[in-house]
Amino acid sequence: MGRLDTVIRENRDLKDELEKLITIVRENEAKHGGFRIVEYAFLLSSSLAEITEKPLSYLSEIFDIDRAVLFLNSDVLDFERKTDNLADKIFFHPEKIFKYFFLEKRPYSGKDTMNIISEFRVEEEIGSYLIAPITENGKIIAALALFSRDPERFEDSGSMDFVKELSFVVMVALKKLHNTEIIYRQARTDFLTGVYNKMAMAELIGAQINRHQRYGKGFYFIMADIDNFKAVNDKEGHLVGDNLLVDLCRGFREKLRASDILGRFGGDEFFIIIPEDDKVDIKAVCAKLTGVASQVFEKTGYAGIAGISGGVVAVPKDFPEGAESVGIVKLADSRLYESKKNGKNRFTGIES
Repeated sequence: MGRLDTVIRENRDLKDELEKLITIVRENEAKHGGFRIVEYAFLLSSSLAEITEKPLSYLSEIFDIDRAVLFLNSDVLDFERKTDNLADKIFFHPEKIFKYFFLEKRPYSGKDTMNIISEFRVEEEIGSYLIAPITENGKIIAALALFSRDPERFEDSGSMDFVKELSFVVMVALKKLHNTEIIYRQARTDFLTGVYNKMAMAELIGAQINRHQRYGKGFYFIMADIDNFKAVNDKEGHLVGDNLLVDLCRGFREKLRASDILGRFGGDEFFIIIPEDDKVDIKAVCAKLTGVASQVFEKTGYAGIAGISGGVVAVPKDFPEGAESVGIVKLADSRLYESKKNGKNRFTGIES
């Protein structure tokens, strides 16, 4: 019986070991499947907002990580944004921050949070961390950071292999999004002056109309045109005329607020959108535009010859029953025509 008991016990032990191995295999299969889900979520994300909502959230949920975040090199990945903190999951930092932290282009892990620079210390309770550089052609364009309250979470070498493979996928996803935005930006940008173009105008006006409908915030729309610009072009040539347009846009940008929108409608015609708040004085804005034009024309020797005329529309004042982009542009254009007809170098529509 002793021999039989030994065999039974050994078989039972073997069965327990097999069950443990099967459990480990199943866990690894689940994690492998989870890893693929995270990869696909990164590659299929159509915006940075979607990255915060899906792949970064999936990372935390599937792999028992308390927090997963991305730090983006703002000097390389210059996404359009209103803030450098997106949902506390994506943070923008200048390139020097990445150079300072990553003395070597490899993942860093540990338990001592004192080794993490303040810009990367976004989680208060850190037991351990794993921060990996995301590189393209040897340049660090971002970093993926994983934080856990468990001090032993990132000790095994498997974590390093996992994050290295994932970092490449994240690089591809980020570059895809950035390249898409560059193409979109170029399609909406005037090639000569660098301001918005006519293609972007309807979208920009539409955004302001939506803002008004949602928050009750009005705005001004201005169509402006250079007086006697054809005479300048005919006398000096188109290159001089082009330089004049560039100088005007540069001057306008300096005088307008960061929230104001400047675009070139075409030729020597511009559009300007001024989101309204309690501090907006539309007469003062138009005076600034006139002042910029006067300085540019005086500097180039066309003082008294060239000027600037404009038509101003106020939303909702001019459209009490609701505004649409086409109607706003038509009214501004007709008021611009009135300014031309009434002697030029003036703005119509700013009367109280």
